[in-house]
Amino acid sequence: MLEMPPVDGANLSSPSTEVNWVASSENGKLRTYSELTLRFGIRPYRIGRITIPAFTVKTDKGDVRVPAANFTVGEATVGNSGLAVADISTVTLATPKKTYWAGEVFPVTYTLSVLTRYFHSPATLVQWQPAPLVAEEWSKPEAGETMVRGERRLVATQATRAYAKDAGALRLNGAQQVVNLQVGTQGFGLFTTPAVEQRMLTTEPLELTIRALPAAPVGFTGAVGSFKLTSKVVPTTPTVGEPVTWTLELAGTGNWPDIAGLPEREVSADFSVVQPKSKRTMKDNALFEGTLGEDVVLVPNKAGRYTLGPVKFTYFDPAAGSYRTLSTEPVTLEVGAGTAAPAPAVASGGPVQFSLTPGAPATAAPLPIAREAVAPVPPENLPRDPLPSGQSGFTPRSLGALVWTCIGLATAVPLLAWLTLAALRSRALDPERRRRAARAALVETLTALRKSASSPRETSLHLRAWQQHTAGLWEVPHAAPGAALVHAAVNRRQPGAASAWQTLWQEADRVQHGREVALPADWLLRAEGALQAVQVPGWRVTALFARAHLFPTAASVRRTATAALMLLAFCLLPLSARGAETPQQIYNRGDHTAAEKGWRAEVKATPDDWAARHNLGLALAQQDRWAEATGHWASAFLLHPRSDVTRWDLALGLQRSGLAPAELVEFSRGQGRHGIARAASPGEWQLVLVACALLLGGAAALLLVRGYGRIGSWAKPTALACVIVAIVAAGAATLSLHTYGQLADANAVMVWRASTLRSLPTDANTQKVSALSAGSLAVVDRTFALGWSRLAFRGGQTGWVRNEDLVPLYR
Repeated sequence: MLEMPPVDGANLSSPSTEVNWVASSENGKLRTYSELTLRFGIRPYRIGRITIPAFTVKTDKGDVRVPAANFTVGEATVGNSGLAVADISTVTLATPKKTYWAGEVFPVTYTLSVLTRYFHSPATLVQWQPAPLVAEEWSKPEAGETMVRGERRLVATQATRAYAKDAGALRLNGAQQVVNLQVGTQGFGLFTTPAVEQRMLTTEPLELTIRALPAAPVGFTGAVGSFKLTSKVVPTTPTVGEPVTWTLELAGTGNWPDIAGLPEREVSADFSVVQPKSKRTMKDNALFEGTLGEDVVLVPNKAGRYTLGPVKFTYFDPAAGSYRTLSTEPVTLEVGAGTAAPAPAVASGGPVQFSLTPGAPATAAPLPIAREAVAPVPPENLPRDPLPSGQSGFTPRSLGALVWTCIGLATAVPLLAWLTLAALRSRALDPERRRRAARAALVETLTALRKSASSPRETSLHLRAWQQHTAGLWEVPHAAPGAALVHAAVNRRQPGAASAWQTLWQEADRVQHGREVALPADWLLRAEGALQAVQVPGWRVTALFARAHLFPTAASVRRTATAALMLLAFCLLPLSARGAETPQQIYNRGDHTAAEKGWRAEVKATPDDWAARHNLGLALAQQDRWAEATGHWASAFLLHPRSDVTRWDLALGLQRSGLAPAELVEFSRGQGRHGIARAASPGEWQLVLVACALLLGGAAALLLVRGYGRIGSWAKPTALACVIVAIVAAGAATLSLHTYGQLADANAVMVWRASTLRSLPTDANTQKVSALSAGSLAVVDRTFALGWSRLAFRGGQTGWVRNEDLVPLYR
């Protein structure tokens, strides 16, 4: 195995191996040999000249000497600014001085300074490993602005306190924080979003000298700091059997984790003692500032005069550099005679150190102890119970599909209504409509005549109907036309048939008005033949496109044009904007690994099942895999953000995992526009946009129906109300989708663990790579075989990463 020499200023990765077979010809003979290539990845961790020392490789052909290689490492630039990270953002970790006593509590300040024009947001909290120090949590950032060389800089300061238990020289790790730097913008108009790059900022190591304490006096128990000791005795003139409460309290600032308890107290054996537990109360979010108190109940068994001696507490004062001893004032008790007899001792609570004066052993009285009421401390947040699977959310669609769906619906509904109304109007105003109706009536009349030929009365009625429909067929302009008018009307349309129709009309007249005149035997045949020769044009579909049919009035033309413009503006708006055991049963019996496998299979089968996502996060959290659980809880939240369960999950995951994606943090808080946006999932907001398109299309269709005079005047206010509701709802949906940002993309993913972003989908080290922070959000725009996905970030950065490092939020 090849061993590389250590490289000062850089780390070498394990090599990848590549074997190539090479063929060559020598003196007409073909020879083959292999070439072995080892590729090492090198990651510098300091700026300057880095040298890989020369080394020797042992082969079967002898030793091969590899010469040294030299590289110069410079600062990485931010975006296209040409500025190094250090020119834009700096972090420092500092203490007021460099030398402290062992046990002395001292402040530590972390300062982030960023050029205001580049700062976007912090991506993570401050990360610092203070060991071997004992330290408090970081305070909340205090932000301010300052001018440096004519440029505004944002200065955020956080503080903590710490102390070292042991003396010696310390070199502490630097603090780290990932920040989002804005390097430009992307998008256009109201929907411009910042282009962001993430950078890891690291402070210089903190070097301190911890001095050993001087030789300790008798009674020193390790307390270092500034303290105050108080003593209170109530009452001071009790009677025999009346309880006396002696309260001792130590307060101040110091190394409280190393203070075990209060000093011993001496009391006469003529007292019975009830021994309660000590009560330690720390200031909110403080580790080194608090009080320690004990309430001891003494029950006098004899009358007399007693003195409760002083209590002494010795501590080291780092400000003075010396030991100090606190002492309480002695208290005199005047115990009067009483009727109560001494009671046997009863121990209560935990032990308190006491030293009793010689004599009979002290006993405790069985008296009730009035304790101070203490508010209960709420338990730490825990994962909730599993939910039944099958509660699916709505996965968002692509922006292009959403836009064309809205345009299609908003256009198709009124267009279909318009064409339908125009067709109905065209048919109603068709000049041939009455002739077609008359011809159809003639066919029915002749059929009735053939059936009623034996009844003169019915024959007369049908002949009258025949004449009426014939007048309608040939559009004879007379209420009671004669044969001559019929001849003239037929002659205008079908000259060759005029005589036949006139003869038929005259014969019908004679039958109706003559006495016992029979209808010629061939009349029906001649009438049917004449009717068959008449061809009345049918309704032409193209007639509906006539202006008189599409725009029945000038006002309707204006209303239609207005509705079309309104729809166009609206549609462009989104462009800018019970067999086998179930996993729950497995989970309930404590097999979280098996439950994870079951719920992971459910998520793979139904990715939009937010309950399955919630349950999978529970199983992962029970295994302390908080980061991956947070990814699945974020997915459950995005599929069903109205649920209290998913909101709880998201807040718990962000708290326990330490991940802090800016978008998810804001949604967890639910303030401002994020509170509006999380009223529905991104997919549901898209459905709102589609519904608004339908509503606007319906409003336009309503105006068209009113324009054709088919409904009353209520159509206009109803359409106006629909338009107002659609615009308000569409505005809320567009704002919410813009707030979700890349989280509204169906291909959005979350990086649940720190990984490496590669320029090519391979583990080969001969490529550019970049660190990828856990909690990063991106969109998968391409995939590659063997488990690779290419991520696209908001700032335009792209790169390949392994699928196992990702949690798809919708897929």
